[in-house]
Amino acid sequence: MNVNIFEKANQIIKTCDTAYFGVIDEDGFPSVSAVSLIKPEDIFGVYFATQMNGNKVKRLYKNSKTSLCFKTDNCNITLVGEAQILTDQETKSRFWVLDWMPHVFPGGETDPNYCIVRITTKRVSLWIDNEDAAFSIDALLAVQSRCGLLCDGCGFKESHGCIGCIALEGKPFWGECPVAKCCQGKKYTHCGECPDIPCDTLKEFSCGEDEHSDKPPGARIAVCKAWAG
Repeated sequence: MNVNIFEKANQIIKTCDTAYFGVIDEDGFPSVSAVSLIKPEDIFGVYFATQMNGNKVKRLYKNSKTSLCFKTDNCNITLVGEAQILTDQETKSRFWVLDWMPHVFPGGETDPNYCIVRITTKRVSLWIDNEDAAFSIDALLAVQSRCGLLCDGCGFKESHGCIGCIALEGKPFWGECPVAKCCQGKKYTHCGECPDIPCDTLKEFSCGEDEHSDKPPGARIAVCKAWAG
């Protein structure tokens, strides 16, 4: 996988207000329904509201493993993970933002039948712009470079025998990397640890116009921030 498809997935998810949610029912069969998402941001986790006395919650209490599918035009994003039922008032108040909520929960944000479901992603499958990728979140969060590039999916790794800027101390096959040199000089593992992210040097690599810059711009910056947690 490369950084571009990762950030494309994040940008698509931000535009989605609905996804298809799958759980295992009482008879062991998959059950899928549409859910209205609340402020989706990225592939790492998603929230939606539902009823405590509904089938979704009953089934999740028995089996928290679930999946969520986003479909737009010719793109498909599937997140597989685990669900948690959130009933604390702080969370319920924070996510009381959708127009339809008062109609479903007449008691307002303190309605005892109102809860939030949080999906924590474990693995991801993508089909975006005629490119596919499948990976675990653990693999994505394993630091592979100084700047946020995902070296495991880089075509130069095999063709040029490149083992990455970390192993090569900032000097990959094409020469000394100013981003890696800066990061190493400050004794950071990657740029996400730096309080100045994104600096001009990193932005030049990530958001530039040449063929090796990120598309969409800022993809490797997003990876660095994810590495930093």
